[in-house]
Amino acid sequence: MAYGNNTPPPPPPSQPPKRGMSTGAKIGLGCGLAVVLVFILVIGGCMAAIVSSDSDGGGGSSSDGGDGGNSEGGGSETAAIGDTVESGAFAFTVTGVETGVTEVSDESGMLTETPDGQYVVVDVTVENIGDEPGFFESSSQKLIDADGKEYSTDTAAEITGGAESFLNEVNPGNSVEGQLIFDVPEGVELDTLELQDFISLDSSAVVDVSGA
Repeated sequence: MAYGNNTPPPPPPSQPPKRGMSTGAKIGLGCGLAVVLVFILVIGGCMAAIVSSDSDGGGGSSSDGGDGGNSEGGGSETAAIGDTVESGAFAFTVTGVETGVTEVSDESGMLTETPDGQYVVVDVTVENIGDEPGFFESSSQKLIDADGKEYSTDTAAEITGGAESFLNEVNPGNSVEGQLIFDVPEGVELDTLELQDFISLDSSAVVDVSGA
């Protein structure tokens, strides 16, 4: 009698175990990366300190000697009412400051403007001392109070009152007289008036109006 071959097939070959990074190796690698990072940060900090030191030692003196003088020459000194101060192509002379104004009107008296607080009306003469025509623009002028708050001009009040300062072209050598009208809170303590020409980046001409 013949018997079938019932011998079981041989088991498949076992897969070799995957080799991963051991915990100790991972810790070692992490420590190594940390050391390298700290080293880079230390070197970078040293280089930054050296560059900063060179910049302070070399460029500081030239900046103080050049820019500081230009700033003072550009009209940053405070002038008094009646003095003439310059900013760029314009020379300004503030001839009067009136506070507590409650209304402005046109020549007919039919059109009027009233402030939210009070109007401060500044009489100013502007002369073009440059070589080209320039526009005297009232919106470039600022009134500063004792707390450092800035106030811009009231365009509607200036147009109604015929202030002739909203937008006025001035030719070289010519001068115009106009008014700047500011709407400020009642009881505010005024400090300075900053006047600037139409286009230059020169410092503003500063006028002390604290006594107005």
